[in-house]
Amino acid sequence: MDTTLPIIFHKRARLLIVLLLTTLFLGWHATKLELDAGFEKQLPQGHPYIDVFMEYQREFGGANTVLMAVMQKPGTGDIYQPSFMKTLRQATDAMFFLPGMDRSRVSSIMTPDVRYLEVVEGGFHGGDVVPADFEPTPEMLQQVRRNVEKAEVIGRLVSNDERGAMIVGELVERDPVSGEKLDYFKTEDRLEQIRRRFTSPKMWEYRLRKDFPPLKAGDVAHVSYSDPTGLLFRFSDVEFRYKDESGDFATATLSGSDFKVREADNPDYNPSISIHNIGFVQIVGDIAEKSGEVVVFFALSILLVWIVLAMYTGSWLVALLPLSCGLLAVVWELGLLHLFGYGLDPFAILVPFLVLAISTSHGIQITNFWLLEIANKRLNSYDAAIGTYKRLVIPGITALITNFIGFGTLLLIPIGIVQEMAINACFGLLAVVVCKKFLLPCLLSYAPIRNPEKFRHHQYRRDRALAPVWQLASAVILKRTALFVLLATGVAWGISHHINRDLAIGELHPGTPELRTDSTYNRDTAAIVENFSIGVDLLKIIAETEADACIDYSVVSLIDRLAWRMENTPGVQSTLSLPKMQKVVYNAYNENHPKWNVLPREPGALVVTVQPFPSSTGLLNTDCSAMPLFVFTADHKAETIDTVIESFEAFVDELPEDAPVTFELATGNVGVMAAANDVVEATELTVLLWLYAAIGLSIWVSFRNLTSVICILSPLVIVSSVFIYTVMVFLEIGLKVTNIATVAFAAGIAVDYGIYIYSVLEENVKERGMSMREAYADALGQTGKAVVFTALALSASVATWLFSGLRFQVDMGIMLNLMILANAVAAIFMLPAFAAFLLRPEAKNPNEPNADSPAAAPKSASS
Repeated sequence: MDTTLPIIFHKRARLLIVLLLTTLFLGWHATKLELDAGFEKQLPQGHPYIDVFMEYQREFGGANTVLMAVMQKPGTGDIYQPSFMKTLRQATDAMFFLPGMDRSRVSSIMTPDVRYLEVVEGGFHGGDVVPADFEPTPEMLQQVRRNVEKAEVIGRLVSNDERGAMIVGELVERDPVSGEKLDYFKTEDRLEQIRRRFTSPKMWEYRLRKDFPPLKAGDVAHVSYSDPTGLLFRFSDVEFRYKDESGDFATATLSGSDFKVREADNPDYNPSISIHNIGFVQIVGDIAEKSGEVVVFFALSILLVWIVLAMYTGSWLVALLPLSCGLLAVVWELGLLHLFGYGLDPFAILVPFLVLAISTSHGIQITNFWLLEIANKRLNSYDAAIGTYKRLVIPGITALITNFIGFGTLLLIPIGIVQEMAINACFGLLAVVVCKKFLLPCLLSYAPIRNPEKFRHHQYRRDRALAPVWQLASAVILKRTALFVLLATGVAWGISHHINRDLAIGELHPGTPELRTDSTYNRDTAAIVENFSIGVDLLKIIAETEADACIDYSVVSLIDRLAWRMENTPGVQSTLSLPKMQKVVYNAYNENHPKWNVLPREPGALVVTVQPFPSSTGLLNTDCSAMPLFVFTADHKAETIDTVIESFEAFVDELPEDAPVTFELATGNVGVMAAANDVVEATELTVLLWLYAAIGLSIWVSFRNLTSVICILSPLVIVSSVFIYTVMVFLEIGLKVTNIATVAFAAGIAVDYGIYIYSVLEENVKERGMSMREAYADALGQTGKAVVFTALALSASVATWLFSGLRFQVDMGIMLNLMILANAVAAIFMLPAFAAFLLRPEAKNPNEPNADSPAAAPKSASS
């Protein structure tokens, strides 16, 4: 403190200049920050499931799939119509040529990898489901109908009622040639343009204003299926593809001002169809689209906190100072992210608000003590700022260290997005240290108070109004009251612990957990699950064995047995595997007699059944030493995943040690979710133990006694790890990675309450020789009102999240709100209950009345 105090107060102008230049530098970097999403960041690295996922990703695909369902609207007939076939062909081609798409894995009844096989006189006949020379004649349409039935694709690539068809694709994270990372936001926009191409009656043509060789002025360079015009269109970048002079496709970017946009009729519009898109890229796009709401909530939070803080301080200008420092901390955080090469992931878009919340919390405490110095000691702004800095430097730094620890423990979770959130938050805390511990005291020392007496009178009036509340609340530190509080806490803890046994790990609701149930994405998901036997929820089990195992009956029959077990597991819609398709072929060889819908035992017969399936089908690898079993689940709820995994593990446990197949989990998005659930279960206790141990160590280092650790840490542990989980059970919120992150974030914020209250309480008892009740009443008068005000202000601002279109923001808002309020209550009532039995004065005046006696009337220092 002796070192930093002269820097802040004796060289204020220099400090402000340095901080201004730093803010301009980091602010420039913040303007360059871009949203950065990635599928691989969602993977729990090092988990056995993910090791299998990465090993077989190239051969059997990963989990970054895109499903596009083209559906006839109710009452408009089935898919065997010229208009539908035209739309499906064009949509398949658009998906095939989509940048970032793995073209070898694009599949629909229009692609040549989807074939049928039938028995005819003299042998077999097969071909593409939709012939290459397809023409939309009645005869051809009927032929396609028959081919669809023979190809066994109903439920997979054709809906169960034959009113829709599916296009399946898979995105690659990086371009295999250039190594360039997939731009998820552009890809989602392109998918949305494909949807609108066939569902929008209008389109917008971008015509060049001047020559762009080989294109001429007036040529259509680009087409959009949503209206692009707006106030900022002239300044936006427009990317388009064109054929250069050599006839090859090239990509160029021009400004919106280089185009004339004209509305025109859309020739590809099909009023009879609807299109439903699902996949990770669509989730990212929808979250990014809702990011505008996050900005609105952010601005609303700032406004609410400013209004309430102005009411508290009695000055709009003084209220603006801690809030401005909080905003600067967010600017620094975003600038540091870009400076160190990071982007802002859509799933971490709420971290800046958490940084603002922490900054606001510390700012209110600093401003509150500054107000006390002015009101009680009648100091000017400069001297009050120095006095505040001296009093709060130790508890303030302790609180910030615990914040760092709270966020740093998230690095123990081996999931990229969580670790990125932790790094993001640590950058923000670094900014908070500078803005709150250096900049805010400096600004407060300059704060003009035009009418000091009126300003002090506002503080007196507020403190007199609250004094009876603190007098009543201070009774909690009496031993009889404290004993009752501790016993009630113990009973509540026991009940909560019993209820917490029902806490599920994973998602408890259908659809994507990031968006609301009525969102477009979740409605699309429901439409696909309702009409098809497959969906986006897929678990792939890899059967590992010897080469050429697909002609070994003991191998394929075992895979088929597992498929049967999975199909009869609750939550499984259907399965797909090579042995299942081999049975179809063998059955066809025997004139489709049900008796022969089996696997042949002879290798020679099995050779024939596997010939129609090259490795490009994804049903086997090149030497047939690995075969995936596709398990399509009804949803990805925790109960479904647990049931499926338990059924699989029970089957594996029944196998003999010399079984010819080793079954490995897992690829597919359900496999990734199962791995994430395992990581949550394995790391939850570890993360929380390290979190609380590190916070406890920081408290001990600052106060150098065990009493402080118990008094500050116990309420935090009880609220964070027990009561909040009980609320999650009642609200049907599953324990997920984001929830653990929320608990760590909230614990970092909430521990501040206890530190500030205890620091004043201990000072009053040990250094000023006050009785326990008098000391606690004074502590509430100094810091309690700031704790209550901070909790209410942050809670009110977080409450606005409940209206968000992002379900994970709603869940985080509920949990943060509860933790902020519950920890404030715990700091005010549980902390003194522990202190009543543990905190002892160093020296006691024999004439002082007993703390447990009603005669020990509390006095507030602010009264």
